[in-house]
Amino acid sequence: MEPLADGVYEAVRTHRLDRALDAVRGRFAPEFSAVDEADAPEVIARHVAEAVRRVIAEESDGHRRVELANRVLTLLAAEDDRLTEALQQLIALSEVTGPGARKHIRPVTPLSQAALLTNAKEEPSLSAELRAELASADRVDLLCAFIRWPGLRLLEEVLLDLRDRGVPFRVLTTTYVGATERPAIDRLVRQFGADVRVSYETQSTRLHAKAWLFRRTSGYDTAFVGSSNLSRSALVEGLEWNVRLSGVATPELLRKFEATFDTYWESSAFVPYNPDTDADRFDDALRQAGRRTSAPTAISLAGLEVRPLPHQQEILEALDSERQVHDRHRNLVVAATGTGKTVIAALDYRNLRADGDLTLLFVAHRKEILQQALRVYRETLIDETFGEAYVGGARPERWRHVFASIQGLNAHGIEKLPPEHFDIVVIDEFHHAEAATYQRLLNHLRPQELLGLTATPERSTGGDVREMFAAGRRSNCRCGRPCPPTC
Repeated sequence: MEPLADGVYEAVRTHRLDRALDAVRGRFAPEFSAVDEADAPEVIARHVAEAVRRVIAEESDGHRRVELANRVLTLLAAEDDRLTEALQQLIALSEVTGPGARKHIRPVTPLSQAALLTNAKEEPSLSAELRAELASADRVDLLCAFIRWPGLRLLEEVLLDLRDRGVPFRVLTTTYVGATERPAIDRLVRQFGADVRVSYETQSTRLHAKAWLFRRTSGYDTAFVGSSNLSRSALVEGLEWNVRLSGVATPELLRKFEATFDTYWESSAFVPYNPDTDADRFDDALRQAGRRTSAPTAISLAGLEVRPLPHQQEILEALDSERQVHDRHRNLVVAATGTGKTVIAALDYRNLRADGDLTLLFVAHRKEILQQALRVYRETLIDETFGEAYVGGARPERWRHVFASIQGLNAHGIEKLPPEHFDIVVIDEFHHAEAATYQRLLNHLRPQELLGLTATPERSTGGDVREMFAAGRRSNCRCGRPCPPTC
């Protein structure tokens, strides 16, 4: 045993250790602690395994090695674990299905060993090991901040085989700094049958992990955790470090990997991705994260769920009653300044689209109101990519969720908008609705739901905008303060 030096230790106390301590007594003072009962099996087993390994390594005769191991196992009453005379390992078990039976491919790194891969010339590249790991896996999980097609293409053949074998393949990724390529994500879903979930978070520190988990029905699970994203340079030639975990050598780490991945998978921070319905949102997030176009309205999400205050909940329930009970879909919210009319509108929209996305047009006459409304909707929906502004030089591209100035809409040409394009239309400061610009909009559009917001329903001409919600133009709900008894 090497001479002991000053420092911290975690060595089980043995007669060998006591002799080494006697040799340095007077120079160093030892400090011991009792081994926790729960840790005792692992501590003792690790110590015995190291002692057995040392003794067997010193024995050069192969038969003698087997004999020594079997004597230990006999003493432990583990007769069924005794080695056969010929020292062999089972490396595969294949179904007997004739000459076309599938041949198992094995990684160069033994399944029972941990390892560090650095893409050095004398060791297998990460891409080669991943191909072999994928070829023998029965379930695959990938956690990767960046995914790019050149890297994915290196694994194309084995990923197609994964799909053809019906192997479940879960992928968690992000729009981090705009580095992920949407075509690569689309191919993961469409071509390789992967189930993909995406984190769109950009304001706080996001997922930066890169890790693969390969589960096998044989029980020999493995994983890679390291620095390599799914790009060609990272998998083949980059100066990347990746640790290979093993269910045999590092079972605790592998169990933690599995549990943590499952937690992420179930988290609301990761949203299921469908190329047919989510491509626009993904592109928006990439542009915003990568600053590839002019930055949109700066939004800072608090990360907390927006919940209605009691008076707001009362108004939301009244709106729901008007729609569900009375079949009234043109409603006016009258509430004092500072009571959160925009929050009510955003919560109302969140409730309405619970069963699926709905197109939205939010109209106001000032840029500041629109910026505030966009922020409120994004925070309420916990989606910082939601909505496009049509004000101050900004122009929408998809026209699905638009926050527009009335001036911009008139300049664009209200008649160019299909009357039923927007499912939900919200008019802020509805007391301006008597103006000709608003009248053209209201007379042209035919939304499923029209919602007006105002603190002062009385018109400057002496009338009342609540008259615009009278019978004959569908219905009215005058909620908030003041709020009539019928509401």
